[in-house]
Amino acid sequence: MVTGGVMRKYQIEGMMWICSLYENGLNGILADEMGLGKTIQSVSFLAHLYSMGVKGPFMIVAPLSTVTNWQREFARWTPSIETVLYHGSKEERRALREQIGFENKVKHPPSKSFPVIITSFEVAMNDAKKLANLNWKYLIVDEGHRLKNKDCRLLRELKSLNSDNRLLLSGTPLQNNLTELWSLLHFILPDIFQDLATFQTWFDFDEELHAEKGTARIIEEESKNKTVSKLHAILDPFLLRRLKTDVLINLPKKREYILMAPLTESQEKINKSIADKSLDSFLSEQITEFEVTDGNWERQGAVNNKAMSLMNVLMQMRKNCNHPYLFTAPFDSLGNIVVDERLVKSAGKLQLLDRMLTILRKNGHKVLIFSQMTKMLDLLEDYLELRGWPSHRIDGTVNWKDRQSLMDDYNSPTSNSFVFLLSTRSGGLGINLTTADTVIIYDGDFNPQQDLQAMDRCHRIGQTKPVSVFRLITVQSVESKIFERASNKRKLELVAIARKRFKVKNLTEIRQSISSTELVELLKPKVTVK
Repeated sequence: MVTGGVMRKYQIEGMMWICSLYENGLNGILADEMGLGKTIQSVSFLAHLYSMGVKGPFMIVAPLSTVTNWQREFARWTPSIETVLYHGSKEERRALREQIGFENKVKHPPSKSFPVIITSFEVAMNDAKKLANLNWKYLIVDEGHRLKNKDCRLLRELKSLNSDNRLLLSGTPLQNNLTELWSLLHFILPDIFQDLATFQTWFDFDEELHAEKGTARIIEEESKNKTVSKLHAILDPFLLRRLKTDVLINLPKKREYILMAPLTESQEKINKSIADKSLDSFLSEQITEFEVTDGNWERQGAVNNKAMSLMNVLMQMRKNCNHPYLFTAPFDSLGNIVVDERLVKSAGKLQLLDRMLTILRKNGHKVLIFSQMTKMLDLLEDYLELRGWPSHRIDGTVNWKDRQSLMDDYNSPTSNSFVFLLSTRSGGLGINLTTADTVIIYDGDFNPQQDLQAMDRCHRIGQTKPVSVFRLITVQSVESKIFERASNKRKLELVAIARKRFKVKNLTEIRQSISSTELVELLKPKVTVK
């Protein structure tokens, strides 16, 4: 039933692995690295079930930004399988339920006419009681790490559904700590992973990675009690993970660099006022008004009232590292921020970015710039207009239909767009921008997986050029501490779900404990600092 193309060897192996789980009555986590085609492996598995006479019902729950991509993949690879996008207003969803036949509680008989239901997390939560009217034969949850919080509503509502089998798809199954991993395991195998406290007593090494000499203690603990190896042995039957470097031999390399930027004089003043809790008075002192030309006045003042709050000192310092205009900026007589060279000169990171983009544009590169702050994206958009460089932008305010249009335009061979601005959280899912070959992380996330997802918007199947990733970090600032913390979280993932240890194996292969050499290699830094 898969007629839309030829699957790669590792994708066929992944599909067969899901089949083996199903045949043994087990649930699992397909944890292939982002960009390896977890969607097509899932689609082909459901096609296999259809061909074996298992007609469903099947449901796929995914982020809103990816639901249309699921429909496209079914239409491309298995056009004979009908799908329904269960979305829209309350009235539209009720009409769909009546049309499909589960407005009221039923045990739907297997039928070729029953479509694969594709819906979003939000709709799945809001309509959980109606979705429980069916006994789902197979439930697939895309971006399954959204279930990492053991107390979240999404997890609670999905657990309430009647489903014979469950499959989580996640390129980042471990993000912050082992408790989150337990939450995923509890969802797919609640009878096996019943008690969090017991799991934590078995595997309590995640905090060691944040401690001084923590790496040495983990290696010592492994040599004594095989703690890491025991975790691998427990996960092995239920988790499959392959990396791009393992299976995509022809995929161009990705290199990551850290570029350090200084604080400007104005940033240093703001940083000092935040540290000694005098930001309020400092910003008040900045308010001035003067005439720049005949009849045209300019005012220097606070950007908004929120900037006066010290509820979150850490966030204030992060904002200052990005740009002082997030606190105080020059406004024209109409109340708009004045966009001139002062915008560039006021921030150390923007000065560095300006030099970088000038060279990158001259050499014909296309660039993705990620920031967590939409206000910073506003300033970057102003900066790009100042330089006369064409750009696109996606953040949380852009709906899923417009996102696809923007992506198609940027990826078009005739596009002259140089930069694509994206918010890290909204632009890290369901986005394919392989025409770009450079990623700039303007401000990093506490969760390293968010930044990895951002990088993989262009470093994925379809990329033909080497990809360079540049992280901008302000020297001797809170950003350095954030990056250190995020790096330690990344080490936890590398240790707990070590590469080359969760692949499809030959039956004759004998599992061995992870060695001290392997652990040391996993815990080494993987970036270049400049």
